[in-house]
Formats: sequence, C-alpha cells, structure tokens
Amino acid sequence: MAAKKSFDYSKWDNIELSDDESDLHPNIDKDSWFRMKHRTRLEREAKEDEEIKLMAKQNETDGARLSIIKARLNNLKGGATDEDAEFEDLDALQGEADELEGNIAKRTKKTKDYMDRRAWNIDNICKVKEEKSVINDITTKSLRAEDFQPTGLTEQRLESSASKSATKSAAGSETVPPPPSGSVKPAASVAPPAPPSTTAPARQISGPLESNTAGPGPQAGLRDRLSIMSYNDFVLSQEQVLETYSVIHDLEDTQQFLFKNCDVLLHEHSQSYMLLSCLEDEMNGKHKRMKLVCRQSQILSHIQELANSMHKDPRDVIIPFFRRIEEKEHFAGFTSAVNDFIERIKKRAVEKRREMDLQQEAEEQKRKEMIRQQVEAGGLDPYEVLQGLPEPLRLAFESQDIERLQKVLGEMDPMEAKRCMKLCVDSGLWVPKDSSVFEEDGEDFKDDEEEDLIGGVEPVLGEATESPPTPPS
Repeated sequence: MAAKKSFDYSKWDNIELSDDESDLHPNIDKDSWFRMKHRTRLEREAKEDEEIKLMAKQNETDGARLSIIKARLNNLKGGATDEDAEFEDLDALQGEADELEGNIAKRTKKTKDYMDRRAWNIDNICKVKEEKSVINDITTKSLRAEDFQPTGLTEQRLESSASKSATKSAAGSETVPPPPSGSVKPAASVAPPAPPSTTAPARQISGPLESNTAGPGPQAGLRDRLSIMSYNDFVLSQEQVLETYSVIHDLEDTQQFLFKNCDVLLHEHSQSYMLLSCLEDEMNGKHKRMKLVCRQSQILSHIQELANSMHKDPRDVIIPFFRRIEEKEHFAGFTSAVNDFIERIKKRAVEKRREMDLQQEAEEQKRKEMIRQQVEAGGLDPYEVLQGLPEPLRLAFESQDIERLQKVLGEMDPMEAKRCMKLCVDSGLWVPKDSSVFEEDGEDFKDDEEEDLIGGVEPVLGEATESPPTPPS
C-alpha cells in the first residue's frame, strides 16, 4: 500500500507563464507576443468572472424559489390543508423543483470547470493579506565626510593657543633695566631645536590649518581648509569612542559596541582615523596594538564594501556581516584581508619614516645655508649666541622669567654683562630701548674676546617638524 502524501502539490502543476517562449514563432516579436498573451489571459478571465458572477446570482434566485417549492411539497405531503390545497398540482411542483435543481447543478459544474481550467499566474498565485507603510520621522545622519560641518572646536583651540602665546610674548616684552646702565626690551627667547623625533605625528592636526595642496584658486584652498577642520572637529568630539573601539578584542563585544555607535564608527572620518592610528602605532613600535587596530579598521571597511554590494546603508548590514564571518570560509577570507592590510601598513611606515628623514635632511641643509649666509654677511647665529652665554644667563633667557634675568644680570660683572647683552642684541635675541649703551668704545670690547665668547660652540641645526601621516597607498 502506497504511503499517503501529507500534502497535495498537484495544484502547482498548472502554472501559466506569460514569458514562456515555447509557443513563440520566430517571426513574431518576443515582447509583443508576451504582452498579447498577458492581455488575452486578462480579457478571458474577466469574461469568465462576469459569467461566474451572473450564474451565482441566478443560483441564488433559483435556490430561493426551490426552497419555497420544497416547503410547499412537504406541507402537502404531510396532510396540511388550506383553501388552496385542492388546487395544487403535486406533480407540477415536483417537476419545477427538479428543473431548478438541475439548472443549479449545471451552473455550479460550469463554475467549477472555469476555476479548474484556470491556470496559476502572477495575478492569482498569491494574495496580499495585509500591507502597511511605515514612515520614520527620525532623520538618518549622513556618513559622508563632506556632509560633516565643522563644529568650531578646532578654531577654539587655535584661538586659545594663540591667546596664550600672545600673553607669553607680552610678558617677555616688558622693560628690564640691566645694571648698571640703560634699559632694554627683550625679544622672544630662542629655545634649542628639538632633536629629530622617531615617533609618528598625532592623528589630529594641532597647527595652523593651511592646505598643502596647490589648487586652481582660492576656492580650492578654502575647501581643503574646511575639509581639515571637519576631520579635526570630528576627531576632537568622538576620539573617546574611536579609541575605545580600537582596543576591543572580542568580536561579539565589537558587534555590540559598533551597533550602539554606528553613526560615529561607520563615518568616513572614522575610517580615516583608524587608518592613521594603524600607521602611528607601527611607527611608534606598538606592533601588537597596530595589529588589533588593523582588524578593527578592516571590520569597518568590509561593512562598507558589503553595504555597497547590497545597495544598502552600512548601518543595515552590521548584523549580516558578523553572521557571515561566523562561517569558516568567510572568516578565513576576512583574516587574509587583515593580514594583507597589516603588511601594507608596515611597508607604508617604512616609506613614511624615510620621507621624514629626507625632510629632516632638507631642513638641515636649508638651516646650514642660512647660517652660512649670516656668517658671510657678518651676522651672528641666535642659537650659537644663546649656547655661548654663561649658564645662569642662558637658563634665565630660556625660562623667559624677567625677574630672574634681572637678578642674574645684577650678579654678573658689569662689563661681562654688557658684553653678553651686546652679543644678544647683535644676534636679535634682545631688542634694547637705547642701542647706544651697547656701542663699542674701543676699551671694553676686543674682537678676540668676542670670538672667545661664542667660539667652540657646536651649532645645532634643523628643527623638528610635524605633518599628518600620508595613508598607505
């Protein structure tokens, strides 16, 4: 005995496809043929639906009449009598009832034939039970870098820094009457150049916002400046979220944190920050942290790529991405991409360090040339003069403490103090109110004494410079 099927699938055997090419003649246009078949089916079904509706109405009328006749026949057969009973013809009533039943049966069979003959198609194979439209009132934040408007944080910090520098300069420009004669006005003190740094620059720009790119006009420079301010403001306001995300080890914790802060972490500025963070960690020797940040950065990049391929917002594919990498095949591909990215970061770090060394050498050559030109013109190098001063006087200059400077000058021999201050004036370290107090009178100064004062000092060339790291290509 054959096993009984749990479900009858025969209802799906007859499916009509309007784009079926089996009956297409080669001389007939395919699209026109499909449209004609579709229109013919719609017209046939519309005609059948009208006929079915008419037959249903007729069956309803005949059914009502049949119910009356059957009730009358039952009364007569049951012996019920009334004034019209003797005039009723039982055979005629029975014949009319049989005729009505036959008509109803014919129409019902014809309706069933129509429905059985009708094939499944795109219009009747399924029905919409419920539909609704949901409108989200919350405006979705843009993830594009050009849509993030500067918040003013960078400008505030620059103004604060400039204000502090101006205050410091004003304090250093007060008059100091050095004993025993005259009064002088100090200029900004010269600190020794910092040694070349081997660490990578910071990931946010703290200096003047000036573009390095030579654009076709003022508009290009303005766009570059706004772009830098936009990135810097974003980092200043979201750095805590970015740093927290960078050091999460567990993938499940990463998913939860990313889902909670998707508007920040999936922003284009965040991906730029993560890229620079990887490069900075590698250049600073933090190899273990660099590898972790590279993985976190690649998660953001892969989510963006998946969203582009699915034509969706990156925030909508966070969960699908983490479900994909749970599969062994996709996780292996993701790990391979992370390793490739780590190698590119290492290569770029070497190139960046080489570029920084070349820049340092160029600046050193430039400073040497400036010193050579000063020597040829008879001028003095401020740094050499500063290093040649007596240690108490040099420390007083470097501290920019006016009271300390006055105290040191008061404790020195007047002629020695005058000689040192004369060197400071000639090199530009000091701006006197009355330069005549430092004029040579032939008795106080000798050329060999001046040379002994600054001789033997090894000039320190080059200044440390910082520039944002270039992302690896």
